[in-house]
Amino acid sequence: MEKLREHCDQRLRAMKSVRADYVAEWNDIARFAQPARSRFLGSDQNKGTKRRIRNNKLFDPHGIEAFRTLTNGMTSGLTSASRPWKVLKMANEELNALPGVRTWLAECDKAIDAFLARTNFYGAAKAGYGEMGLFGTEACVMVEHWFHGAVCHSLTAGEYWIALSDALVPDTLARECTMTARQIVQTFKSKTPQLIMDAYKGNRGDETFTYFNLIEPNPSHNPMRIGSKAWRSVYWWDGDAADAIIDVRGYDEQPFWAPRWDVVGGDTYGVSPGMECLPALRELQMQAKRRNEAIDRLVKPEMLAKQGVRLTGQPGNVISVGQAMDQYSAMPAYQMPYQAVDAISQEIEKCRLQIDGLSFADLFNAITNMRGIQPRNMEEIASRNEEKLTQLGPVVERASNEKLQVVIDRTFGIMSRGRLLPPAPDSLAEMPGAEIGVEFVPILAQMQRAVGIGQLERAVGFVGNVAGAKPQVLDNIDEDEITREYFERLGVTGKALRDKNAVDEIRAQRAQQQQMEQAAAMMPAAKDGADAARLLSETRAGGVPVLDTMLGA
Repeated sequence: MEKLREHCDQRLRAMKSVRADYVAEWNDIARFAQPARSRFLGSDQNKGTKRRIRNNKLFDPHGIEAFRTLTNGMTSGLTSASRPWKVLKMANEELNALPGVRTWLAECDKAIDAFLARTNFYGAAKAGYGEMGLFGTEACVMVEHWFHGAVCHSLTAGEYWIALSDALVPDTLARECTMTARQIVQTFKSKTPQLIMDAYKGNRGDETFTYFNLIEPNPSHNPMRIGSKAWRSVYWWDGDAADAIIDVRGYDEQPFWAPRWDVVGGDTYGVSPGMECLPALRELQMQAKRRNEAIDRLVKPEMLAKQGVRLTGQPGNVISVGQAMDQYSAMPAYQMPYQAVDAISQEIEKCRLQIDGLSFADLFNAITNMRGIQPRNMEEIASRNEEKLTQLGPVVERASNEKLQVVIDRTFGIMSRGRLLPPAPDSLAEMPGAEIGVEFVPILAQMQRAVGIGQLERAVGFVGNVAGAKPQVLDNIDEDEITREYFERLGVTGKALRDKNAVDEIRAQRAQQQQMEQAAAMMPAAKDGADAARLLSETRAGGVPVLDTMLGA
């Protein structure tokens, strides 16, 4: 245990040194755009007093509004609870055509949706998109729960550290956890350190304690050994060495995700719109403060008064003056030009537009804030914003690979162990190692792929026009493949398409039915022909049957 504790401390120190360069910038982003987020000053940062002090430093909350729009837009566009955002399918495309496979995958997809809806996943996902937009990196841990199935612990900047694998993807997470004695006892039960257990039994169950958690690939994992886990999770606290290690757990799949908005080279932490907005956020607060000062000087300017005249500055107040009065008894020391307020307001509007553009808030409010001639239909709206949507393409792909893929793998593993998935069809029984893939079809991805759908429609339309003059051009079109490609781009569930074997069977039955109908249609003509031949054979001309004469006999 001492070696394990030393290993955890060494890794934590190394990850802290990597994150140290980002803390100052994260602190400014949180101060200007989301004072309620981030943890930089320890556990006391959770207290409302600290947050109120930070909020008092804001003069214009537009940054908060812009990143709230980004968070809500990313949530609705990537993992909306009200619409499908993923489609399960076999990694080997040929296996999707086996009988019952598409239906089974659709049922598993539906079961996963119901499972995630019962957990706090969607709330954690929304918080994560806010973290990505503000600080460039999100972190969340999904642990199994005996009652809810799974619980997602969403982390915020300042309370976790990550490290990358040789593939430059996050594979290690360390976090600082602050919990009450009661929560720790519920989590670790008999493994709770004695000091915390004494606090719990001594009516101090709400007293908070801090411990650390390190999740990393298990260095002693052996795939050939039953019960060996691919991931190791170590819990320890800064107590005595005897009970410093609280618990060691294992996971079959990666239990956390840490996607980045964008990365530069091999950087561990991501680059975010919040970092790009930081100059505009600073200037916005400065200009808002200057505007307020200018308005104050216009409304309540500094005054010069004759000796003996005492001004209170209160509207409607009457001052008795015991000396002769004139118009210069009191006068402003400096007259603020009224144009200054308008000039500063224009600078503030410029900063707001910059923040909306850099935070993509203008993209998600495209219809509301659309300028110029208003569009007449949805096609015009899509064409106007098609260029903006492509800017989010790399972010959507990174979130799909580093976050959503991990979510589905983790959820599928938890549900498989809990026997919460429908049984696989018989066609897959002989392929126990068949890999299941997932295709993400959120609305943002669908809107981007709509460009490909338009190209597909134009290509088919062109061939259709040419076929009016040259029908043989249709031989170049594989209508089955086009149909499947069209459905996949639209994100339609697999139940909407029949298996290839079922399609072939339907076509064979249709061809057989058409042959029977043709045979039935030809029977009257055949019967009339037989009657005519019999009549000709019975009719004689010159003692010879007419039929023989016609046949040249």
